[in-house]
Amino acid sequence: MKTKLWYLRRLTESRESSLLLVVVLVGAIFSVGTKTFFSVENILNICKQVTLVTMVAAGQTFIITSGGIDLSVGSSLGLSSVIMSWLIKNGVSLPISIPAGIVTGIVFGFLNGFFITRLRLPPFIVTLGMASVGRGLLLIITRGYSIVIDSPLIMSLGNDRVMGIPIMAMFMPVVVVAAALLLGRTVFGNHVKAVGGNELATRLCGINVDWLKIKIYTLAGLFCGIAGVIMTGRLNGGNPNAGLNFDMDTIGAVVIGGTSMQGGSGTIIGTMLGAVLMGMIRNGLVLWNVNMYWTTVTTGAIIIVVCAVDSFTSRQKDKA
Repeated sequence: MKTKLWYLRRLTESRESSLLLVVVLVGAIFSVGTKTFFSVENILNICKQVTLVTMVAAGQTFIITSGGIDLSVGSSLGLSSVIMSWLIKNGVSLPISIPAGIVTGIVFGFLNGFFITRLRLPPFIVTLGMASVGRGLLLIITRGYSIVIDSPLIMSLGNDRVMGIPIMAMFMPVVVVAAALLLGRTVFGNHVKAVGGNELATRLCGINVDWLKIKIYTLAGLFCGIAGVIMTGRLNGGNPNAGLNFDMDTIGAVVIGGTSMQGGSGTIIGTMLGAVLMGMIRNGLVLWNVNMYWTTVTTGAIIIVVCAVDSFTSRQKDKA
């Protein structure tokens, strides 16, 4: 009985449960004044809007939990989409084009980890530089124009439905569950948290921290590559502006979800809820006919408030 009560108390005190309550309250607020917010069609629309952000943010969660940061996920996603679209446009078969798009994201992530560990440069600097490299390559390939493709299979990933549920939205729970198990139930996940909590102690334990970081950034690149394939279907091709705001959106989802910016602890479920919260706010403001530019202001303000609360909570724990 005591064990059940302890588990129940811990569940109610967790960041995920608090964030879920906030999501419900925000939904209740936006349902006031509009009858369409909680309609099935609008809920599915929100799911489609947050799917790609959640997938990429899952990889960002691993990175931030390890004490790093990635400002190039948007460029990685966009480059993956454009390279796959370019190959399809030039007659390359799907069995080659789709893996090529995913591998592009993997290689991009690997290079991030390689440069961070070999050059001993801060992740902020390396990923910021790689973001510019990726965006530049993307513009060189597209010349600033969208690469329109005609592939029913790719288009179905971003636009079709199965039993009324968007196909792209089905990818989100699969990625979330897989990432949550990887971070919370594996040796790899424990090592990710360890290096974020105390890198020196992790090295002294005999763990190859450099190789671990490379694997973490490569994993994030994998998520970007998969998201890039789905985005291609969503946009009907490779768009030069694909993934333009994903860097800040994914960081926002991770931070709002409860992952510490100092590293050492992370939650994939929280990241998903953070992405859903931001998606609901943007969707609700649109339904309220609020100027769309205010959504960016609102998201930024939420990130600042959450970081401030997280910092205050950390200081209180240190004092205790």
